[in-house]
Amino acid sequence: MHSETLSELSQAGLHIAIQDIKDDLFDTPDCDYAIAQLLSQWGLDEKAEQMLDEMLLKWGTSPEVLALTQRGYAEMKGSDLFADNDEPIIQPPKTAPANLHIVAA
Repeated sequence: MHSETLSELSQAGLHIAIQDIKDDLFDTPDCDYAIAQLLSQWGLDEKAEQMLDEMLLKWGTSPEVLALTQRGYAEMKGSDLFADNDEPIIQPPKTAPANLHIVAA
């Protein structure tokens, strides 16, 4: 019973921390990135990675968003996401690509 109470307190603390981030950074890519960092620090790597994937869907692939998501993936998985020349390797979101119909002109 005692461990359940500690777990509930931990979850409540995590939710409060996430709400504080949202209050400070509003609804921005930086906010989502900060939440992903927090989740990763709490050992919730799967949720953090999901947050990074959703960032790309939510905010698009602007250079700022790509940089944040790449940094987030690198922080979670270490330096294995970088090529020999230290350029980040883009991690695509884990969703199925849209079907594009190309019409030749």
